[in-house]
Parts: sequence; C-alpha cells; structure tokens
Amino acid sequence: MPKILKIGIVALASALLVVFGAIFGGAWYISDILETDALVIDRSEGAFDLRVAAVSDGRITLAATSETDLDGDWVRDGIWGLAWESGYAQVGSVISATTDEVVREFILRDGTLESGTPVKIEGFAYPSNPLTAHGLAFEEIQFTSPIGELDAWLVDGTRSTWAIFVHGKGSNRREALRMLPAVAAEGLSLLAITYRNDEGMPSSEDGYYNYGTSEWEDLEAAAEYALSHGAEDLVLVGYSMGGAIVISFLYESSIADRVSGVILDAPMIDFGETVALGAKEKDIPGSIVGLAKWLGGVRFGMDWDAMNYQTRIDEFETPILLFHGDEDRKVPVSSSDALAEARPDIVTYVRVADTEHVRAWNSDREAYEAAVRGFLVGVGGG
Repeated sequence: MPKILKIGIVALASALLVVFGAIFGGAWYISDILETDALVIDRSEGAFDLRVAAVSDGRITLAATSETDLDGDWVRDGIWGLAWESGYAQVGSVISATTDEVVREFILRDGTLESGTPVKIEGFAYPSNPLTAHGLAFEEIQFTSPIGELDAWLVDGTRSTWAIFVHGKGSNRREALRMLPAVAAEGLSLLAITYRNDEGMPSSEDGYYNYGTSEWEDLEAAAEYALSHGAEDLVLVGYSMGGAIVISFLYESSIADRVSGVILDAPMIDFGETVALGAKEKDIPGSIVGLAKWLGGVRFGMDWDAMNYQTRIDEFETPILLFHGDEDRKVPVSSSDALAEARPDIVTYVRVADTEHVRAWNSDREAYEAAVRGFLVGVGGG
C-alpha cells in the first residue's frame, strides 16, 4: 500500500474517532441532563419573578423583572393563581399590557398585598385545599400501596361513581382544585391522591420518576380504597405524567374494568416524543438525542418501549375526554392528535388554541368545565 494512502487512512480514522468521541461525549452529557430534568425528583418552587406595581379593588398591575419569562402566563388571558410569601389571589382577564407591565382583573383570596411585593403566576389558580379553595369539606385519608402509606384528599359526593385525580410530574394534589367544582356539581366523590416520590411520601428504590410503569400500582391502591368504601365505578383524571399513570393502570391493573371514564389533560402518551420535544426546545440535534436515549436505557434503566403507550391505543375501551393546548412546549400535542385520530370511537378531543401545558382550564374555564360536566353525565352509575 502506498505510504501516502496509509497516511490518508490514518488521518481519516483519527478524524472519525474525534467526531465519534465528540458525538458520544455530547450524548453522555445530554443523558446527564435527561436524568436531572426527567428522572430526578425536583421539589424546588418557582421564583417570585414578578413585582406588584399597583393594586386596588378588582385590578392589579404586574411588572416584569429580570427573571420574568416575557411570553409566559403572566401576559396570557384567562384565570391564574397569584402567589406570594404570605398570601394568594386570582388574576383574570388582561385589561392592558406593555412590554414590561400588565394590568389584570384581580381577586384577593388570602392575606394582604401591597405595591412592591414579589409575586409569581401559577396554573393551580386556587390555594391550599378543597375547603379553602371552594368551601368543600374534605377528609385527609391514607391508603396502602406496595410502596407504603400514601395520602389523599377525599371529598364526598352523592353518586356511586368516584373520580380519582392523578397530578403530574413535580406537581401535587392542588392540581385537582381547578376541576373539582365541576366534578362535585355532578355528584361524584373525589380522591386527589399522592404517589411514590411525592414530597413526604415513600420513595422508590431508585428515587426516579418512572412515567407510569411503576406509579400505576399506587393508583391501583387508591382505586381499591375507593371500591372498598362505596364506589361502584371510577372516573380517572390524569394531568401530564399523571395521564401516563392512568393509561398504564388501564393496561396493567386487574380492576381496570371498573373504570367507566377517563379525563386526560396534556397526557404524556409517549415519553420518547416528550424527550424529543424538550431537545428541540433546547436546539439539541436529533442524532445526539437518539444516542442519549440509548445511554439513558443503559445508565438509568429507562425502558422507552414501556413508556410509549401510543403503541397500545387499540386496547382502549373506556370513553376518554382529552384536553391539550396547541402551544404545549413540554408534552407534544401531536401525541394527543394521534390518539384522537386513531380512536374517534371513544375519544372526545378538546384541542385548545394558544394554550400551553395543562393550561386548558386557565385559558377558558367555562368551556372546560362544560365539557367535563357533559362528559360526566354520560358515564358511571347513579
């Protein structure tokens, strides 16, 4: 072999090794981010990223700070919670807005609020618990899961159908407070549950979120509690990752036949697609994402096939009310589009314009609650 050819082959091989090393190193780094962002339990609360510029009866002016997402919920129409260190309020329709200030309708719910107070917008829209939020009496109960004792709120209803609410990743039971009045108005009892790795609850051995593949056992335990305390059938409500938990329960549980209806809000149907969307938002090349996913399986035991519920949608038999915002930057709306297209026989789809992740209620409360109440009339027992 000519010497110059040997030199060329060595140079090419070296270059390929450098390229592969760079790609592999990048993928390893992204798999670290995957662990941190997707698997590890993050209980940090959002920063108080807004400042009250002025407040009066029925109206508040919010000013942006250096930490404010200028395209965030604070400038979106609808109903939102407003939290600060010692109180809570609701803000409503936008009255006027500039690039760094917005004037909104305002209802004080707890505490006092003065100009200059650091505040933050949140999607929950209501504080604390069913009693504080809506004047609904509730009981703090415990149910026994394979992981240990878990907490839930129980609000009694008049029907034999119970609704079980499953919150999303990094969230908590307050996620149920938005839909609670519509469910209570239809006479259903309500359980808003915790599950493994929630704050104050038992942790899984690996301490990771498993996107339904293990958490469904906690939902099953809550369902068994309901069925042993008077429920004849169940409506399951899942937000984001809570939707994945609900879907996994429907596939895996021996009592899934007791479910008469399902409500999903921005459900995580395919975790791989969710990761791909997150990578796109961060401008990470798809080639690196694929390798990072493989490394996630090797390093952290992530079972991508098990977390892709899209492949089994033909097994669904239960009526589903499905909400998803078309500007969701966390869970791709395309996954809900695909579910609705594949199963129009059981899915009632409400695709909400100009709306981000699990914000369909906030964007249009009246339409959301009307859809929920209409759905609940047609499912379950008396």
